[in-house]
Amino acid sequence: MIRGHHFLLISLFIISCEKDDICIEGLENTNRITIGFLDNETKNPTGITLINVKSIESDSIIHEEFSGGSIKLPLKVNSNKTQFLFDNKEHIDTLTIYHESIHQYLNRSCGYISNFLINNQTEIIKSTGWIREITVEKDSIFNEEKTNIFIHY
Repeated sequence: MIRGHHFLLISLFIISCEKDDICIEGLENTNRITIGFLDNETKNPTGITLINVKSIESDSIIHEEFSGGSIKLPLKVNSNKTQFLFDNKEHIDTLTIYHESIHQYLNRSCGYISNFLINNQTEIIKSTGWIREITVEKDSIFNEEKTNIFIHY
């Protein structure tokens, strides 16, 4: 009789164990927009040097002293518009990206991630500026592997 109770208690203990609620590092995160830089004359991808890239809404520097051929920037998940200031030492241009957020539930421990669709109203604002034009190459952001927008300078 006592053996039966022990077996029953051990069985209940093993059955009641749950999988840990830990969000494994490296699992999906909210995707960032990938912006590439093209020489306006040759239309070839080229590297660029920027003093900094700022987010207008949060007034924070996202990248300081950036140099490279492409940059990944976070979009706002609680708004349909994200604005960045690109400072190349001589001029500051504003890139306004209009987008739609698509929230996806992963699981209880990781919560939600956001993917984005870029609206074709995306624009640049410049006084004299160094950015000549922008082109939307891929309007959906479900991963960070492909370039979404090209800045021609």
